[in-house]
Amino acid sequence: MAADAVLVANGPGELYTWVRPVLEELRRRQPQRSVAISLIPCQFASGHETDIARSFGADAVTSPAQFVRAAATGGVPAALEGSAPGAGFVLSLGGNAGMALSLARRLGRPAYRYSFEPAWNRRLAKLFVPDERTARRARRAGTPNGRLQVVGNLVADAVALDAPAADPGRPHVLVFAGSRDAFAVHLVPFLIDVVDRLAAALPGARFVWPVSRLLAPETVADGIAGRQAATLGGVAGMRDGDLVRTPNGGVIEMVPEEARYAHMRAADVALTIPGTNTLELGVAGVPAVVLLPLNRPEVIPLEGAGHWLGLVPGVGRYLKRYAVRLWVEGLSAPVSLPNRFTGEDLMLELSGRLEPGAVAERTLALLADGAELERRRAGLRASMPRPGA
Repeated sequence: MAADAVLVANGPGELYTWVRPVLEELRRRQPQRSVAISLIPCQFASGHETDIARSFGADAVTSPAQFVRAAATGGVPAALEGSAPGAGFVLSLGGNAGMALSLARRLGRPAYRYSFEPAWNRRLAKLFVPDERTARRARRAGTPNGRLQVVGNLVADAVALDAPAADPGRPHVLVFAGSRDAFAVHLVPFLIDVVDRLAAALPGARFVWPVSRLLAPETVADGIAGRQAATLGGVAGMRDGDLVRTPNGGVIEMVPEEARYAHMRAADVALTIPGTNTLELGVAGVPAVVLLPLNRPEVIPLEGAGHWLGLVPGVGRYLKRYAVRLWVEGLSAPVSLPNRFTGEDLMLELSGRLEPGAVAERTLALLADGAELERRRAGLRASMPRPGA
């Protein structure tokens, strides 16, 4: 197939957040254009990326394995063969920029890239960035002004694609346990305990957990069963199909991660840990209680050297705990992205030695204070990115 546009991506997050809205916009503006999605290898891949990409309705989808086999022989995946050199373009939407650039070279196409991390490569025709702050970083990294463009934040476009979930609760409460197995197994019992307390005080509430596709089934099962409940002082629940029943009758609905935007658009509040979720919730105008529990610092996932310290035999646990404490003590900015970007108290951040009862009390107090809840919502609506990238 001679694809006019080739969208290159790596993981499920980039597929839903960046590729899907770009593909939808291409279909709306230029329905005659043929579009392919080319997936590249990713260390954080779930293994379901090819099926996810196929569900978007592109004219062709090539898998990471097909990319690797083609690259090894200096060719392109079979589904992309037959394209006239120079016709169309390659757009990198996540992952290794070098892989997208090499594919563009083999196809004889100009290469573009959208990124929150503005590393420049002279082979790019243009670098697209979400905001002026990122553009300043890109200029410092050597990006020429003529090949740099601020286009807006695709997260806002992704959130806007889905209609609000039907039958919202009163209130509609989201819980997020993250996407790292090593931490989620400890956090899930904590969240079950918090929901157990909230459900008793909020009989009309609906509690929804969009389960990260990066979590192993064993992690979800062990978390619900409370195998590591002692870490943060949580409790076990009982799995009943796609429901988690808490000890005193609360119910948490487990939904696929791709349904999270629909539920965000219907939500009143969310419980989450720091990460991209806080930006997505901010875009949706949902105040969140952002949790950074330091009861057992060594179980908190760190990137880079902090991760490897935790693997040192015998002393890794203590080194990791020390590294986390240094990281937390050195924080000069809020841990939630909306608070960090705006410098305002829009998300309620709770850190330190947390316990479920106190988190439930702070959440109930926030829900009961209509003026404070609206202040936070209004602040998010006024400051977060809007659709249009």
